[in-house]
Amino acid sequence: MIMNKHPSDVSSNVPSGWSKAWTDKLILIRKPITKLLLAISGSAARHPKVYLIGSIAIAIATLGIGLFTNFYVETDGDILWTPSDSRSLSHGQWIEKDSGFPTESRYFSIYLHADGSNVLGKDGLTRAFTALNAVRDLSEYPTVCKESSSTEVVDENGDVTCPLITVTKFWNSNLTTFQRQVQNDEDAITAMSQYIYPNGAPVDLKAILGNIETDIDGTLISSQMYLMFIAFPPTDAAETFESDAIDAILDLDKKWENENGNIWRVEVFAERSFDDEFGRAIVADIPLVPAVFIVMSIFTCIVFFRYDAVFSQSLLGFGAVVGVLLSIMTGYGLLFLIGVPFTSMTQILPFIMFGIGLDDAFIISGAYARTDKSKDAVERIHDTMSEAGVSVFVTTVTSVVAFGLGCLSSIPAVYWLCMYAFPTIFIDFLFQVTFFVALIVIDERRVQDKRRDCLVCCTVKSSENDSEEDPEPQETMIDRFMVRYCDFLMQTWVKVIVLVLFLALLAGCTYSSTQLEQAFSFTDVLPSDSYIADSYYRSEDYSEISGVEPDVCFRYVDQSDPDIQDQMEDYVNQLVDTVQFTEQPPFFWLRDFKAFVSNSTHNLTDLHFNDQLDAFLADPIYFDLYDNNIVRDGDGNIVASRLHMRMDNVNQEDVVASIAALEDQRYVGASQPINEGRSDWAFFTWANQYYIWDFYAVAQYEMTLTAVLGIISVTIIGTIFIPHWTAVSFVLPLISMLYVDLLGVLQISGVAINAVSYVSIVMSVGLMVDFLLHILLRYYESKERTREAKVKDTLRTMGSSILIGGISTFLGVIPLAFSSSEIFNTIFITFMGLVTLGVSHGLILIPVVLSLVGTTDCINIEDDDESGEMGESI
Repeated sequence: MIMNKHPSDVSSNVPSGWSKAWTDKLILIRKPITKLLLAISGSAARHPKVYLIGSIAIAIATLGIGLFTNFYVETDGDILWTPSDSRSLSHGQWIEKDSGFPTESRYFSIYLHADGSNVLGKDGLTRAFTALNAVRDLSEYPTVCKESSSTEVVDENGDVTCPLITVTKFWNSNLTTFQRQVQNDEDAITAMSQYIYPNGAPVDLKAILGNIETDIDGTLISSQMYLMFIAFPPTDAAETFESDAIDAILDLDKKWENENGNIWRVEVFAERSFDDEFGRAIVADIPLVPAVFIVMSIFTCIVFFRYDAVFSQSLLGFGAVVGVLLSIMTGYGLLFLIGVPFTSMTQILPFIMFGIGLDDAFIISGAYARTDKSKDAVERIHDTMSEAGVSVFVTTVTSVVAFGLGCLSSIPAVYWLCMYAFPTIFIDFLFQVTFFVALIVIDERRVQDKRRDCLVCCTVKSSENDSEEDPEPQETMIDRFMVRYCDFLMQTWVKVIVLVLFLALLAGCTYSSTQLEQAFSFTDVLPSDSYIADSYYRSEDYSEISGVEPDVCFRYVDQSDPDIQDQMEDYVNQLVDTVQFTEQPPFFWLRDFKAFVSNSTHNLTDLHFNDQLDAFLADPIYFDLYDNNIVRDGDGNIVASRLHMRMDNVNQEDVVASIAALEDQRYVGASQPINEGRSDWAFFTWANQYYIWDFYAVAQYEMTLTAVLGIISVTIIGTIFIPHWTAVSFVLPLISMLYVDLLGVLQISGVAINAVSYVSIVMSVGLMVDFLLHILLRYYESKERTREAKVKDTLRTMGSSILIGGISTFLGVIPLAFSSSEIFNTIFITFMGLVTLGVSHGLILIPVVLSLVGTTDCINIEDDDESGEMGESI
């Protein structure tokens, strides 16, 4: 610092005119914040034990109350990733709650294949019966299936059982019948080539055989998969039974896999499969939370360690980690109490907090170490917060604002995470200026009493060589590195190389960011060893069932009216004309009803529509096909109906194709005359997959909007709190540059825009700007007179804290690399890029730019009320 200079010596460094007026106005804004920080931290310094015990009590109490009141976990992916204003969401809720359609059966899927080889023949069918009976032979199967709503399906004893959709129905799903009728492959293929089952029900070959080929006579030639579905009733008992059934199929597959020369494999998927595996991923990653606590504790203990037994501060470093933990507990407890759901995405918050929450502690402790050691601890805390308080506050505000903007998202998983994050970040700031400050004061008293670090009950005995004054703490390796680094960075040739390299990085990342694509697979959120992945990909490879089978729903109209019926058929035909469908639906009640009525043997043409419908549904075949798809009121009038279609020409992993499929269905729906002027459509299609497609449709727009608003917001905040008009010329371009660089790095790393990376990118603006603002604030407040001198002063004081903070953020997310799910791996890659880019721009690029074009004005931020001057220039 330049002290006691004659005014003529520094006249060239004094802001003047409107620049000084601007600076003074900004300092007026800062002053009440500084006073408040000084009051809070001063109180903590004067009463450290009260704040220490109070902070711990508040954290434990808040978490405990939250856990025992409104805490709940949300694992339903449909809720997590569907925009809250989605049309698909309202349609799905109507189907589930208001339509009158019976609750869908819990379909248990079994896929039998031979790794792409032809499965047709006696051997394959024998294996199919083996797989099917592995479930049916379980002791609870008859009990569970007695609750089936299909009274038409009975077993050998005449008892109600679960309906089957499987190739074994050609032999009434009876192994004895199969063995009696099928002696060779030809017998098997002849039976499977029929268009009706023995009970007269029509056959949908694509629903039971995968990738079929037939000859010109319709006889089957080959197929790559047997698809078998058991329709369990929608009961709790069935959900419980599914777990045993899954284990039975997985055990069978493992047995076959161990058989020499056996090419047969069996995959399974149940209604509970995704939630089970998603939950397993969450449980498997829980140990990562204590792991990050241990890693960060070890790191901070090392950072605060000194070889001197008294001046070492490892226990203080551990206390800093505990402070972050307490802030997480308080933030979680507060949000639990409010009733915000806990999800797999909110589970990443501890890693974020341990990564960024310690930055403030490093900056505060670094500023405290630079204060006058002849003063008592309370005065030193005053000086510390005068120097670093606003810097810590500003970076907290930028992070809070960035996450707060994330709450504007329509995606529940995103805004719930942000709702957890932004108050927790601010709570961490409060803990740093209270709990951590109290720890500093208590640790200072320990030093004064010459008590050992960690073993605070033991004192160090005085020796003859002891000086009357306490020795200065040794410089850390990072401090020594920063001194040499400053001199190296300020060399002209180094500056040239830095500018060239960062411009090249920007150019490359700009191009790379334009290559970013949207892509998402639901298996990304599952453990890497999940059986669901094999089931999903094998069914995709070896069958024509894409997994997207939308319901076509009709409501709010008189479905007995011939004109309405024509519109219903036109709607279905227009859907079939879109590229996502390659054929008409195999079963449509209206078409079969018309054919039934027009059949002369029934003599129904003169009857009322409701009587005709009664006769139609009295037929056992049609009742089994359509009773669950037609809802009638007490007078027999249809109030709602539906049919199932097969969207067999859409790749669910192609985001562009998925969005196009959703938009095509919406376009067809909007073009229907019956839907004109209606906000709640009478004709619409709906499928579970529409939920994630709705996410795809809004993700890019929301991500762009959040990024733009975030960049604008942090620029405004930086402009307000950095007391010089030139601040905006650094904050805006540098944060924009950082954002583009991060997008480019993600694309190079193979990360696509999906649900997980979307969340990561939303978080990035608020986190990356911290590295910039700390440097800029310190530079503008430096008392040095030349650009290079101000840069060196900035790096020697703030640089070490930022470097340590960057390392701590890096270590905080290291455990994510060991996660069993793709969610945390994506977060890990994002944070690696964020930290690397943030630290490199903050400690390399910005110092070089400031040394070339930074202001030389010296701004004095005084907190002394007696001076009466807000922004006196030195």
